[in-house]
Amino acid sequence: MEPVDIAIAGSGIACTTTIIEVFRKLIVGIPGQRKISIAVIEKHHEFWLGIPYGSRSSVNALTITSIADFFTAEKERITFFEWFKLNKSELLSRYIASGGLSAKQWLQRNSAAMEKEDWKNVYLPRFMFGKYLQGILNDLLKTVQDKQLAEISLITAEVTDAQPLAAGYEITLEKADRSVDKLRANKLVIATGSAPVRDIVPVINTDAVTFINNLYEPRVDENIKKLTDALATAKNTDERNVLILGSNASSIEFLYLLAGLPAVTDMINKLVIVSRSGMMPYHIIDKKLDDYTCENLDKLKAAGNYTIETLIAAAKQDLKPAVRDGAIIPYIDRVISYTIELLQPLGEQAKKEFLGIYGMQLSNLFRRSGTDYKGGEAVLHEIEKLTLLKGGFISVDAVENGGMLNYTDPDTGVQKKYAIPFKVVINCTGADDLDKSTSRLIYNLVHNGIAKVNLSGKGFYVNEKFEAAPNLYIMGPLLGGNMNERIHFWHLENASRLMYLAPFLAECLLQA
Repeated sequence: MEPVDIAIAGSGIACTTTIIEVFRKLIVGIPGQRKISIAVIEKHHEFWLGIPYGSRSSVNALTITSIADFFTAEKERITFFEWFKLNKSELLSRYIASGGLSAKQWLQRNSAAMEKEDWKNVYLPRFMFGKYLQGILNDLLKTVQDKQLAEISLITAEVTDAQPLAAGYEITLEKADRSVDKLRANKLVIATGSAPVRDIVPVINTDAVTFINNLYEPRVDENIKKLTDALATAKNTDERNVLILGSNASSIEFLYLLAGLPAVTDMINKLVIVSRSGMMPYHIIDKKLDDYTCENLDKLKAAGNYTIETLIAAAKQDLKPAVRDGAIIPYIDRVISYTIELLQPLGEQAKKEFLGIYGMQLSNLFRRSGTDYKGGEAVLHEIEKLTLLKGGFISVDAVENGGMLNYTDPDTGVQKKYAIPFKVVINCTGADDLDKSTSRLIYNLVHNGIAKVNLSGKGFYVNEKFEAAPNLYIMGPLLGGNMNERIHFWHLENASRLMYLAPFLAECLLQA
């Protein structure tokens, strides 16, 4: 079998934005360009959307930033809003029909702003952006096929391994029936999204406690049903307790989804979220100050002779007033930009450490969320269901009527046991380090020495051509923590950055 020119593992937004740009370049015309073959390999039935924008997420899931800030490129923002206005009636009708109470409440909160096209505080349901990108891709696909510029094949399978050949890679595919196949590709793109979540609770259920390791596998609505079924088996209402591990974006999204399902929340006795910070993301507030003071960074600059460690310590102190009453985005931007300015004299190694290690530490201090998501958290607080617990997760021990949480106090290091048992435990702790990943593909790339993990532990080292190895390209969150001439982000989990990078990757993929 002849190798395909380009194989892409994963068909989420990282893949979709890349193929869009490949098609755009082919249509414009590249001198001497022949017809190319592309294979897209996706282990789920749904192509082009990935978890955030597809059916594994909820139709009620919203963009993390306002839709006005979702696009960094002005041209793309204008194009999207033109499309949205043309399709607004159909999109909202579909949303209201399938989104239940959450959709109706969302429309009540946001309809006036949408009518006035005041987008700075509107957080759109994410499926709408997925539909927008799908439409662009489908239109371009028809054009390249009509012009005989490219052929594309969609393969439903999981990529479990990739071995370098003299030219390109031999890719191992496992299908749903566990049968194995091989595919050769001249160039391989890993666009599988974030590494799998950290597997810290048992995958199998006991009679006493139900564990949900990944909220989005197989689908969030199936896991909500799994939760309600488990709560229904509790002998007493005071045993209907739910534990969430981690207070990240998935956690606050889940709270928002629960708040729109009163029949489910009525079943819950207590919902406890344990995390090392003991805090949920901050509420974004539209507040402007006369001066965004950075007292500690100013002192550091005046004194000179600072290190990356003292720079980060000063930045952390100056971020505190930026989130004291809620997240003030211009203030946060000022602190981060000032920090990056002071980083420049410290040399290349300090810059790599900043992007690989310290940038994410700062991000964790100003995690933020819009009004809609914070409103879901507020509802659960108001009905006295929600408790935030500051602690480091150790384990859950099964007892007769549930699971008992063992955790450490982050301030003292003392190990403690939480007072009540939990009928359901939900893992929202985030991606594991790549060298420990349960992804067979990632594990094989790392442990066979094909690709190297960068300082973040969450991404692969790549060069300015996106290569982790010759003709092995990385796109999406696994690029996070890199610094080179083209890529300089500590995380890549938003669509705007992928749209920014996609044209450059497309250019690399089409080079001979």
